[in-house]
Amino acid sequence: MNRRRGRGLFPVVIFFVAILSAAMIFAVSDPPVDPLAGTPIAFVWEGDARRLVFRNFSPRFDRREGGRIVVPFANGAKAVLTLDPALQEAMETYFRRHPVPYGVFVAIEPSTGRVLAMVEHSTREPRHSGLALRATYPAASIVKLVTVSAAIEEKKATPDTVIRYRGSPYAMNAKYWVDNPRRDRIRTTLAEALADSNNVVFSKVALRWLNGPMLTRYGERFVFNQPIPFELPVQMSTMRVEGGARGLAEAATGFGKVTLSPLHGAMMAAALAHGGVMMAPCLVDYLLDAAGNLLYSCFPKPLATVVTDGTAQTVSWMMSRTPVTGTSRRVFQDRRDAPSLRGMMISGKTGSLTGDDPAGKYSWFVGSAPLSSPQIAIAALVINDPRRIKTKSSAVAKAGLSAYFQNQQ
Repeated sequence: MNRRRGRGLFPVVIFFVAILSAAMIFAVSDPPVDPLAGTPIAFVWEGDARRLVFRNFSPRFDRREGGRIVVPFANGAKAVLTLDPALQEAMETYFRRHPVPYGVFVAIEPSTGRVLAMVEHSTREPRHSGLALRATYPAASIVKLVTVSAAIEEKKATPDTVIRYRGSPYAMNAKYWVDNPRRDRIRTTLAEALADSNNVVFSKVALRWLNGPMLTRYGERFVFNQPIPFELPVQMSTMRVEGGARGLAEAATGFGKVTLSPLHGAMMAAALAHGGVMMAPCLVDYLLDAAGNLLYSCFPKPLATVVTDGTAQTVSWMMSRTPVTGTSRRVFQDRRDAPSLRGMMISGKTGSLTGDDPAGKYSWFVGSAPLSSPQIAIAALVINDPRRIKTKSSAVAKAGLSAYFQNQQ
């Protein structure tokens, strides 16, 4: 009896000894090392997708390794950025040579959303960062891209639609918005009106064929009033269409309560260049731990479909008139200083307005190139002292496109 009881207890003893041994092994083993410990990086989940974000951290773009811009961390991990070092450096140099109160240049690869350049400069606030992600700036006439996209997508107009008007094309006078066949003697097409940034014509477009809810809906298709997913916090661009004819006309032409960040401006141009599909922007190409193991890589992800492919191609073609006959022709028609752009068709839209956050004269340019197969989309913003204009957005855009294609060649 005792011998049998002893044999029965033996397996139980062995089992508990094994459990105790395992517990001791785990107790003395080092806990797993978090490869992100000591870094400002975190991952957030959006559905089934994982996205990388920086927490309370503004990366610097002055470290180069193997022809790439990298951000190293104290624990040995490093983020390899999507930035094009040659383009980034060229535009940093440009702003050093043309110091302005505020200047921003953002470039994006339309098909992937990869950020190719993000340059910020300020003589007024030299230590300020996040200028490219700030949306306190009035969108000005860049909002006309939303207006014209809505009119074409809704089949209300075409680039050749003729609109007659009177008065200064840049005035915002309600008496000019009302059609008067006897007095409306100036004739223009919708394509010409976009190139010239004609406020009277775009007021008429909005009042004839659109309404407040429709314009707001198209603004939100272009990701106004919505968060933009990015590794760094992006202030939301806003579009508010106030009631009445004046509220609609002002919002549609860029005089209303519509704000825009430079990153978002580049994304708008990229979406039109990419068949109407806006890609989520990406700054970190991939992330490595201290041993060189891959922890994360950015994959292209559609963020929104802003318009159909046909409308996107039509609007992009209309934008190609801006550097040829429109508001930026004086800068772009002289390409002796930009040989890499000779013979190239460039899509663009300008905007200008006086704003107060920060105070100054705002000058915008958003666009893409080349028209036939866009490789780059850009946004340039310059805020000058109204009494002293040092450079304008069209010149910044031309310098950026020239530097990019020169490097490509």
